Amino acid sequence: MPKRRLVAVLIGTALLLAVIVALVGRGKIEPGLLGPPVSRVPNAPIDIVRFETVANTREAIGTVQSRIEVDAASRVSATVKEVTVHAGDPVKVGQVLVRLDDSDLKAGVARASGQLAAARANLDRATKDEHRFDALLKRGSVTAHEFDAVQANYRASRGDVESARAQVAAAEASLRYAIVRSPVAGVVAERMVEPGDMALPGKPLVRVYDSHELRVELRVPEELTRDISVGMPLKVNVQAAGRTISTKINEIVPAADPASRTFLVRAPMPSDLGLRPGMFASASFDVGTEKILTVARSAVESVGQIDTVRVLERGAVRVRQITIGRVYGDRVEVLSGLQQGDRVLLKDGAKMAADRFSHG
Repeated sequence: MPKRRLVAVLIGTALLLAVIVALVGRGKIEPGLLGPPVSRVPNAPIDIVRFETVANTREAIGTVQSRIEVDAASRVSATVKEVTVHAGDPVKVGQVLVRLDDSDLKAGVARASGQLAAARANLDRATKDEHRFDALLKRGSVTAHEFDAVQANYRASRGDVESARAQVAAAEASLRYAIVRSPVAGVVAERMVEPGDMALPGKPLVRVYDSHELRVELRVPEELTRDISVGMPLKVNVQAAGRTISTKINEIVPAADPASRTFLVRAPMPSDLGLRPGMFASASFDVGTEKILTVARSAVESVGQIDTVRVLERGAVRVRQITIGRVYGDRVEVLSGLQQGDRVLLKDGAKMAADRFSHG
């Protein structure tokens, strides 16, 4: 092959390689980017990534409870004869909840009354003897020792009467306890016995809560206790009732639960919003402020679990994956993928860029 022709072939090959390298280099994607640069986008709406000072909000979970929850219990041993209420029934103070079989209790009253009558009869005789011996002692007909014995019997008879009266009072009280009444006005939370069950002293029969004295009880991690105080505002969400309620902390229990390492915090709740004891509640409260990096929510595009934005760099648009956090109105916290000062296209601008790229 002539030398001149060989030189031309070599030069052509070198030019071809240069073109191939240039074409391959144009298709590369910079680290962290999800797509090639897009053509210039004039007058596109953009947002500047920036730091903002926001409230440092924390959350806690808990339960709606009644401040006044009472177990109406039996004070005597007797068979349950009738339960007059069911769960959910409203009750008034003094309303009958349970009736017990009072036949044995009535018999106890009768026995105590009989013992009182006998004691009174003995006291009557002892009183007469004491008066008679007092007169005899004055005439010298009896000795002082004999008179002392009569007086002792008189005093014992008086004691017997007082004891018998107490037994009658106790028996009558037990008879009254055969009717169990509601100690508070509220709503029946639970019916714990049925007719035929045995009631024992101290055994709960019906649980009643005061629906006008509701509160939320929250479990707060121990590391947050230094940041909370009585009077701090709370926003409590009760999902079952579809309500978010503003209230304030009014009680902080000073002892932590050793199992969960949490403190119990309480706050009053309204009684006219359909809340019920036992409902799940979550609360949020502010413990100061913090600076966070934010971007407009309308700049974020989500596909499944992946969030992206379109970043404007040197007149070109690049798709970048980011990690987002909490939402603050029309802005969202950026955890990774962007830095302060980055310019990102809003969704309208991103659509314009995509259209220009597809037609470019």
